[in-house]
Amino acid sequence: AFDLHQYSSLLGLAFGLFHALILMGDKYINYTLAQIIIPFNSVGYKPIWVGLGQIGFYLLAIVSLSFYVRKRLGHKTWRLIHFISFAAFSLSLLHGLFSGTDSPVDWVRTFYWTTGISLLFLTVYRVLISVFQTKKQKPAH
Repeated sequence: AFDLHQYSSLLGLAFGLFHALILMGDKYINYTLAQIIIPFNSVGYKPIWVGLGQIGFYLLAIVSLSFYVRKRLGHKTWRLIHFISFAAFSLSLLHGLFSGTDSPVDWVRTFYWTTGISLLFLTVYRVLISVFQTKKQKPAH
């Protein structure tokens, strides 16, 4: 499960990088390398939403690469870094919803909302399970 988790993280990072680099060939937007690399530097097309996606990508890179220094960081620090993935996903979701040219398409919007709601539900579920387990472990006075 850990290896699959690590692999899917790197795969997401690779697709994000591919997505960014392929935009340099888009003749409509005409992105430069600086506009691809520097958040909020997209002057021709939705700079806020594109910038949020860029920050999401950088956060995903931090989380993905932390797998390789996990032992040096220690479990607690690595786990704190891993929580960045929630922000990375949220920023990427906002990027897709508000700057994606295919976002008005029904199946794409359904995909975005399904993944967003699933993450929210599973996060709340995990927090509640953790809270209830903590309460069970505390001795009654």
